[in-house]
Amino acid sequence: MATFDYESIPIYYESYGEGEPILILNGIFMSCASWQGFIPAFAQHNRLLLLDLADQGRSGRLDHEYTQELQERIVIGFLDHLGLATCHVCGISYGGEVAIRVAARHPGRVGKLVLSNTTAYTSAWLRDIGHSWEYAMNSHDGHQFFATCIPYVYSPGFYESREQWAHDREAMFARVFTAEVYDAFARLTRSAEDHDERANLGRITAETLVISSQWDFITPLPNQLELVAGIPRAGHAIIQDCGHAGMYEKPTEFTALVLGFVNSDTASIAID
Repeated sequence: MATFDYESIPIYYESYGEGEPILILNGIFMSCASWQGFIPAFAQHNRLLLLDLADQGRSGRLDHEYTQELQERIVIGFLDHLGLATCHVCGISYGGEVAIRVAARHPGRVGKLVLSNTTAYTSAWLRDIGHSWEYAMNSHDGHQFFATCIPYVYSPGFYESREQWAHDREAMFARVFTAEVYDAFARLTRSAEDHDERANLGRITAETLVISSQWDFITPLPNQLELVAGIPRAGHAIIQDCGHAGMYEKPTEFTALVLGFVNSDTASIAID
């Protein structure tokens, strides 16, 4: 519902509710609009902050290559713009990679950290998935983009049970997405190709929850276990019967995990 300029890039954001702020960082194909159904629950007791990173959603499109270091700086610039010394951060996939950078390099700015379906580094597996996505994006064809990129984001059971819904989305992509959108997706994908924060996980001081999915084919479970092992104060939850887009397949479980973790005061619990 507002924008601020970061290095001449208009960055779009939305703010809802009051209370402890929670900032959500999107996956590559997501935007602020992706979270509309979650707003009532997340804004009931918290200030929910939604942010489109560069080349996402309603934020500015770039005309050059960049790395996730730019997105990290945008997040810090956003917190400064709002006058927030600290903020809870929930990163999804690509957004989780950016969140790792923020938490490792600016530990004082992150209250609690949620990393959902993300990874500490771009493995050969993920790199080549990204290359296949780029081929589809470069076609500027919504049907090819959908067939190449989207089915693997979901678990087989979820996709099978919602086949008509999926093909309605395919038709929407073909109708709505422009060449500019596909080119932005491709730049976002390339910006993550050199992502490797494994050596920096130990610098994260925030209490962290890693959320995994049983059938995540994009960032598989071993990637999540590596995060849990490398981050000093990390806990772990696995959502069963669910794919990479855990928030969509199991929204109740996802919401309960994030809000329960962020809003719990475990320091006050004494076990005799």
